[in-house]
Amino acid sequence: MPPECWKTATLGDYAKVIMGQSPESQYYTTDCNNMPFLQGNRTFGSKYPSFDTYTTKVTKLAPKGSVIISVRAPVGDTNVAPSELCLGRGVAALQSEDPDNEFLYYLVKSLVPLMNQNENGSTFGSINRTDLEKLPIDLPDYEERYKIGQVLSALDSKIELNQQINAKLGGTVVVS
Repeated sequence: MPPECWKTATLGDYAKVIMGQSPESQYYTTDCNNMPFLQGNRTFGSKYPSFDTYTTKVTKLAPKGSVIISVRAPVGDTNVAPSELCLGRGVAALQSEDPDNEFLYYLVKSLVPLMNQNENGSTFGSINRTDLEKLPIDLPDYEERYKIGQVLSALDSKIELNQQINAKLGGTVVVS
């Protein structure tokens, strides 16, 4: 139960939703001097995507720092745009008016189970703009959103560091 001072809203009240639209394949390239292009979650990382496809024709633009979400199976995989990028039809970008989107990133991740209840599609799951915008949220004021985002981001950084240490130790043989 959220504190009483938080307001009940929808994701669309808090964030602008930009649905992806793929350029024609003739505009795809591997030349990294062009606009990074995401078609789906295939190159998503733990928080930021990597890129192996670029485009010479931008259809839908995600601003740097926007939250990128997979809108086709699997619905809800979430990353952050490390730079401006072109959105294909398998992803959407969410952008709040907050100076940073850390709170939005974690908010969207928390909404994945609800998104999967709402997903539709006969062959595979998907979620559309209307369903995304209608998702109910509890929204604290900006100061609280900022604090929540910073705490969760710091925890994620520590988890990632621990995973890196564990991976290094996993390759080490200890002889006693």
